[in-house]
Amino acid sequence: MAPSVDQTLQAWASHATDDELDAGPSITDLGGAEAVIAEADQLAAGPLLPYLLTALGRDLDAVDGDQARQLLDSAAQGLRNPQAAWVLADAIDVVCAHPALATRLGTRTIRDLAAHVEAALAGDADAALAQPAVAGLLRLAVAQTATPHRLMALLAEITGDEPSEALERLPILVGVAHDHFGDDALLDVLSALENQNDLPAGTRADATFELAVADMRSALEASDRSAVEDHLRRALMRFKDLDRTHEARLDARAHAAAVESVLAFGELDQQPATTARAQQRLAQAAAQLDATTTLLTEWTRGMHRLDWLSARGLAQSAWSRLVTSLQTARTHLDQPSWYDPASTLGDLLDVYVASRSIHTARTDGSGGLTALVSPPVEAAFVRSDGLLHHLEQALTTDPQFTGSPDARALYEVVQTQRQAPSSTGQVMPGKALEGRPTLAGLFQADASGLRDDLDPLLLDRIEQLLQQQSKGYTPSGNARFDTHLESLLEELATSPAWTQRDSSYFTTLLEQFLRFLYDRFDAQADYYGARTAYLGPCPDKKPDGSSDHWDEKHVQDDLHQHLAGTLIPGTVQRELIDVASGRTDVTYTPEPGSRFVAEVKRRDTRWTRERIQKSYIAQAANYTATGPPFGVLLVGDDSGHASGYRSIEDSVWIIHHARSATEVPRLIVVGILPIGRPTPSALRMPRVTT
Repeated sequence: MAPSVDQTLQAWASHATDDELDAGPSITDLGGAEAVIAEADQLAAGPLLPYLLTALGRDLDAVDGDQARQLLDSAAQGLRNPQAAWVLADAIDVVCAHPALATRLGTRTIRDLAAHVEAALAGDADAALAQPAVAGLLRLAVAQTATPHRLMALLAEITGDEPSEALERLPILVGVAHDHFGDDALLDVLSALENQNDLPAGTRADATFELAVADMRSALEASDRSAVEDHLRRALMRFKDLDRTHEARLDARAHAAAVESVLAFGELDQQPATTARAQQRLAQAAAQLDATTTLLTEWTRGMHRLDWLSARGLAQSAWSRLVTSLQTARTHLDQPSWYDPASTLGDLLDVYVASRSIHTARTDGSGGLTALVSPPVEAAFVRSDGLLHHLEQALTTDPQFTGSPDARALYEVVQTQRQAPSSTGQVMPGKALEGRPTLAGLFQADASGLRDDLDPLLLDRIEQLLQQQSKGYTPSGNARFDTHLESLLEELATSPAWTQRDSSYFTTLLEQFLRFLYDRFDAQADYYGARTAYLGPCPDKKPDGSSDHWDEKHVQDDLHQHLAGTLIPGTVQRELIDVASGRTDVTYTPEPGSRFVAEVKRRDTRWTRERIQKSYIAQAANYTATGPPFGVLLVGDDSGHASGYRSIEDSVWIIHHARSATEVPRLIVVGILPIGRPTPSALRMPRVTT
């Protein structure tokens, strides 16, 4: 009796070389065409489908027409009804590795994969089939073996309400599809997945990451510097939020460090008062990128990587090379001349090369990263005659640079800027302001020098006051409170909308909101009499004799009185109508166009951050529709505190929420205030039942 194909395959694998195992078996290795045809339907219906496809892909031209047709029909039937999702995934790898096989299988493969996607997303088939089927459609479309229209239609219909198992890892594929085909409808899909609170945190995190990557791509394609910065800051905000909330997302941390480095380098040509800070940010971000890349390499060592997604790894490497070039260039830009001009000039020009390695530059050479990284390099040559002399010598005498288009373009831009009327720049007027960059930044180039006999203590005090003004608040002296406030402001500052004057106004509101929470967390119920009675147990009784509860209004009244008494008179209102088609609880309007809403809620069930976001974030974010993207949400936690309540650090955080892929994410500061609580002496640990 002749051995079966399975037995023949095992015998071949036992003596095949490594190269032969990588290539896979041929039809001869499986026992010949007749033996394979005899068992083709059985092979296609089981785990050996990938081997059948491999043999067919290798020997398709060597098999006669009728035999090839029979084998192709069996293979197609296996793709239509795979034994398991992993079998389909391996089979797709084989089909995509053999373009001729994909062509011979024809459009039926596209139809069958699309059917798998539709059934899995509808809950009518194994949810695990969705990912390999979408990946197959995507790979065939990218290879131009099939058109992307069917794939785009399927992806655009995803709402986030599909079975969560079917949506696992799909955001990555949606992001890759957007990279290749640029359909903005896919960004709406990612936004829907990001905002679907019922999905696993990992799936939502993948959607956030892909939206951040899309922002980076938009920055690379933008035509002017302001647009580049805006998109990069949006990407940075999402990457940093992922890094804060998902410690395993080292890829997000690496991208955040790369973007932070580019933004910091772009600020080197701005005010001298901010240059030192930008240099420090660049150094810190570059160091973090090195550390994160090393850690990421160690964590992923030996793990299986998909070859068809290798372009993303190459892109991350290109960003790392760019940051290294920026860090090297930074060390040269402040020097009046160079010991080794040729080597140093080469380091500076590497900035242009590295920036183009990430994304193809526009035909006119403008826009994208060039708009951000070029000005600091150009400004150094505009400032220094010595550096310009090095460049002129290199262009006339050094063969390494005489034919360099980057060097020639740099020289022409510098000459144009030098010939233009000089603008008023900022300088440090004399040694009196050394070490006082905030004060020095107030003086212009035509300002006369300060007297040398000024009291240094007076200058230090002025510098301190100016720094407080730039922060937007005065340190309280409570180290825990100040650190807490600083951490919140640091997160808010990642928003591209965190600009003057809105940032100053919201900082003032946030400071008072946090002071309110710190104060009320400690306060007894009789702290302010009836005003703060809601902090303790409610004295009212229900008709059945049980204790009643406090209303939301009690919390709202107390917050309103606190803010109205500490902020500018007339800027705080309550129950303001016609805002986002509704009525606000407490509204702070320091000037027209700058309106910040504090939404107040009461909750009588145990809370988690996920439940708070799902229950209240939509309303709180909607109040920002016609104002700055910042708001406050105060939740009175009346869920019972017989065992105590959480710390204030655990009860205050910021929720990022965007209703669309193009909207600047709304940042809502959430504070959970325990109300209706007993005195500490009445607290008891919960009884444990065994």
